[in-house]
Amino acid sequence: MGSFLVCLNASFAFALEQGDLVAARRDVSIVQNAKSVDQAGAGQVLKVLEVNGSKILVSRGRPGWLAIGDVVKLDAAEAFFSKPFKTGANARDYLSRGTVRMSLGKHAEGIADLKKAVKIANSPGDYLEPLAYAQITAQDQPAAIVTFTRAIQDDPKSAPAWMGRGLAYYQVGQNQNAMDDFSKAIELDPKHAFPRKYIGALLHDLGKIDSARKQLDLAVKLDPHDGFARKARGRVLYDQADYESALDEFSIAVTLDAGDGEAVAGRGVVRLAIGSELAAAETDFKTAIELEQYPEENAYLWNNLGQVQTELRKFDDAERNLNRAIELDPKMNEPRSHRAYLLATHSPDTARIAAAKADVQSVFASRETRTYWDYRALAAVNAAMDDYTRAAKHLALGEAIVRSTGPVRFVEPTIVLRKSYEQRLTPVR
Repeated sequence: MGSFLVCLNASFAFALEQGDLVAARRDVSIVQNAKSVDQAGAGQVLKVLEVNGSKILVSRGRPGWLAIGDVVKLDAAEAFFSKPFKTGANARDYLSRGTVRMSLGKHAEGIADLKKAVKIANSPGDYLEPLAYAQITAQDQPAAIVTFTRAIQDDPKSAPAWMGRGLAYYQVGQNQNAMDDFSKAIELDPKHAFPRKYIGALLHDLGKIDSARKQLDLAVKLDPHDGFARKARGRVLYDQADYESALDEFSIAVTLDAGDGEAVAGRGVVRLAIGSELAAAETDFKTAIELEQYPEENAYLWNNLGQVQTELRKFDDAERNLNRAIELDPKMNEPRSHRAYLLATHSPDTARIAAAKADVQSVFASRETRTYWDYRALAAVNAAMDDYTRAAKHLALGEAIVRSTGPVRFVEPTIVLRKSYEQRLTPVR
C-alpha cells in the first residue's frame, strides 16, 4: 500500500494512494488472478483500495486490479470527460461525464447528463441503470425504482438492475420488495457481494441472526474491502456476544473509511461492551458525533457518550450528554435509565433522587421492552430510598436479562451488587 507516481507523458503526472477516488478513463476489465472479474465503464468512479506498483486494487462487489494508466483522479475527471463536448458529444460521453458529476456532488448537472444519454442513445436501455443509480445518489428513490423497473423490463437478466432496485426499496423501508430483488440478483450473479450484504442486514433486522451471519460471512469472503458488509457483520457478531471479532470487523471498516461515522460508533459500542478500552470508546463516540452530518439529531451517540463517561467517572460530562440525548429524543428510554442510575448513585440528594425516580417512572410507563439498564436504574433508585427489598428484586430481574443478552462483563458486578442489597434487606414500604 502507499502511493505511486504515474507519468503518463511529459506534461501530465499524478500520484495515487489508498483511499483516493478515481474514474475509469475508458471501458476496462477489472482483473484478478489473470482473469476478468468485472467491468468498469468509462467514467465509473472507484475507490483505490491498494496501490501495488503500476496497478491499483478496486472493487464494485468483486475485487480486482486496474492499471493506473486506465484511470484519472476524480478531481480531474470532469475536465477529462468534457473534452469531447468541444466537437460534439455522444451518449457515452454524456454517460461518463454525468457519472463523474454525480460523484462530485453536482447532482442536477449529473442527472441532466444521464437523462440526455438515455434520450439520444440508439439503445436507451443500456443507459437506464446508471441514471437510476444516480437518482439513488440524489435521494430520489421513487424515481430510481421507476427507472430500475424500466431497466429490468428491458433486460430481465441484468443483475445490477435487480441489485439497484433492491437498494432503492431497502432505503425506503420496503423490505420484502428489497429481499425479493436481492434474491433475484443472487440467482443471476451468485458471486457478487452486493446483494448478499443487504440480505444479511435485512435478516439481522428480522432477528434471524444465524442466517444473517451466513450471508455476511459470504459477502465479506467475496469482497473483503466492503465497509457496509464489515459493519453489518460486526453488528451480528456483537449480537452473538463475540465482541473481539465484532471489534475486528468495525476496526477494519474504519480502516477502509476513517470518515464512516457508523463504523466508528460501532467500534465504540463494542469497546464499551468489552470494557477494557473505555477511554478509546469515549474517543470513538466523540469522533462519530463530529462525523455525523446532523449530530444534534443523533440521541443515540450522545447516550453512548454519556454512558461511557459515567463509567469513566466523568460525572458532570456524562450528565450533560445524557441530558442532551433526552432533549433530542424524549421518548428514548436508554438515556433516561442511564441518567436515573447516575443521579441515584452519584451524590444523591433529595432533588437528585426525585429526578431519578421521575426518569424510571417515565421508562416503566412506556411500552418498550424492559432492558438491563432499566432494571439497574430502578434498583439504584430503590436503594437510594433505602428500599433494599425492591432493589434486590429489581436487580435480579436485570441480572436475568444481562445473563441472556449481555454485555457479559456486567453479570458479575450485578451479582455482587444484588448480594449487597440482600444483606441490607428492609421491609417493603
